[in-house]
Amino acid sequence: MTIINQKTTNLKWWRGALNGTSFIVLSMLSVANGLTNNFIAWSADAGPFPLTPIILLALFSIVVVHASEKTTPHSLFVPIAILVICVLVPSSLFSWIGILFAALAYRKQTGSFNGEVMLLVMLALSFLWRDSLFKITSGFILNAETWLIGVTLSPFFPELSVYKNHLLLSEAHNLSIGVGCSVFSNLSLVILGWMSIYYLLGYRKMNVLWFVCILAVLIVTNIVRIGLMSIDYQTYVLVHEGVGATVYNTFLILVSASPLILSFFNIKGDV
Repeated sequence: MTIINQKTTNLKWWRGALNGTSFIVLSMLSVANGLTNNFIAWSADAGPFPLTPIILLALFSIVVVHASEKTTPHSLFVPIAILVICVLVPSSLFSWIGILFAALAYRKQTGSFNGEVMLLVMLALSFLWRDSLFKITSGFILNAETWLIGVTLSPFFPELSVYKNHLLLSEAHNLSIGVGCSVFSNLSLVILGWMSIYYLLGYRKMNVLWFVCILAVLIVTNIVRIGLMSIDYQTYVLVHEGVGATVYNTFLILVSASPLILSFFNIKGDV
């Protein structure tokens, strides 16, 4: 009888050790491993500081959302084992992919995605998209995006023609749509910031329609922005640099923070 009780106690301890908190702690270590290359590039003056305000907001939201929810009673052996491997293998790409697989294993063992796990998934997807997938597909995306911009602006600029990712306006003023001018270079971080604030406000169910609306707003805004740049070189400098860049970046922040406005009007993403 004593042996059975002891085994039961050991089993409870084992299951308790492999709970949601352990999952979050190991996830944070995996994120740190995933950011290693970015920190190395930053230390060599080859890239910006990795921990941008949106990344910090996402990490803060993961911890707060986890603390506000009940710890899952399930033993998370498989997802935790995946995260342990992510921490031990010195590879940023492996860490981000590992977080995605750990999240899928979490879903299989618990039957649902918690808010903090959804944020981890979006965080991993953001880096996979910006650092890998977008670079691979940027040629096709930029050409398609430039074509859309050209079609939209052609009524205002009769002389406009499009060649790949170039807007040909005149001999003195042409534009090239690069990675930094693409909607899709900022989309993942905007959605990550949006989700972080959304979950911090206590919402749990999310409607994919909100993401479609965010994409549409960013596309329209970018077309207007490129249209203004197309007027002449002086307007290009004003919109692309200095005040124009500040206004555009502020707008992206406002889009990320839009759940605060929605909550003020009592509009939820799950309705």
